Amino acid sequence: MKLKKILALTLCIVLTSVCFTACSGSTPAASSVAPAAPAAPASSAAPAAPAAPEAPEVKQGEYVLKVSTVLTENDPLYKGLMVFQENVAARTNGAVEIQLFPSSQLGPDEDVIEQAKVGTNVAVTTDPGRLASYVPEFGIFGAPYLVDTYDEMLKLLDTAAYKDLISNFAQHGLRVLSFNYFQGTRHLFTKSPVAAPADLKGLRVRSSGSQVVTSTIEAMGANATVLPWAEAYQSLQQNVIEGVEVHYSAAVGASIPEVSTHLSKTAHFFLLTGMICSEAWYNTLPAEYQTIVEEEAYNGGAAASQGVLDGEAEFEKALLEGGLTLVDVDIAAFKEATAKVYDELNYRTLKDAIDKELGK
Repeated sequence: MKLKKILALTLCIVLTSVCFTACSGSTPAASSVAPAAPAAPASSAAPAAPAAPEAPEVKQGEYVLKVSTVLTENDPLYKGLMVFQENVAARTNGAVEIQLFPSSQLGPDEDVIEQAKVGTNVAVTTDPGRLASYVPEFGIFGAPYLVDTYDEMLKLLDTAAYKDLISNFAQHGLRVLSFNYFQGTRHLFTKSPVAAPADLKGLRVRSSGSQVVTSTIEAMGANATVLPWAEAYQSLQQNVIEGVEVHYSAAVGASIPEVSTHLSKTAHFFLLTGMICSEAWYNTLPAEYQTIVEEEAYNGGAAASQGVLDGEAEFEKALLEGGLTLVDVDIAAFKEATAKVYDELNYRTLKDAIDKELGK
């Protein structure tokens, strides 16, 4: 009996355990961590292009050119220099800086030219007569009655004679950037009426010092007196001289009517002015900047020349209103008197060649 109770109790325990296991439905807990995502396949797109190299930085004022002129800021030529200054700055993004010095602030033209010869970063606007000290034949471009009109003057700058001569300045350390700064025709301003060469006999007339100007004044019949332009007003005032030969804008700028009485429109010179700089300085410029400087020097000259042409009538009016008396001049007599200058200065062969190119 006792054995039966033990067997029954054992069977009950077994059945209870089976029932509990079957009814619980228990499963292992799911992981709360997401499985790692499979690696993304390699992209089929082309690799990004490398960044473009940065453009070299432009250094402001890396190249500086100091431009000297004897003229004032009111002169049309100076306005052309301002165009040159502005255009060079714009086209080089300021890398080439043009500095302007009017009224001979850097000294006489001759001194500035000498500075340019030794490589200083200076330029000067000057005439053919002064440059004849280095290339003698170049003085012909300032000789009397070489051309008769502005258009003929521009044609002159396209002749073989001109191109050959400007190439000779490099051996003197100089570079002609342009020579198209037309300052007008030059006339006589005197203290007595001058209608013909005979009226100049015994009169002292200021010369710039160039041989072609001195020879022309003397061929006209006057005595040439070499003086800086800055001294012309005072010399007339003090009767050191009795006359000057100069173009309208310079006469107005220097108040010449205050110290002279008569204007004789001889038109003996068509005044060409050029811009000359140091060959050594020019050669420090990158080729691109060299081209820009030369092109804009010419463009500045074109602007200056147009200003002169536009202002001629107004300048003449100002001179006459300033008290000058206009003299009726025998131009043919002055042409005849000055023809010998070409022979005296050994320009005759060159003059004939230029006349042929100009179709004269």
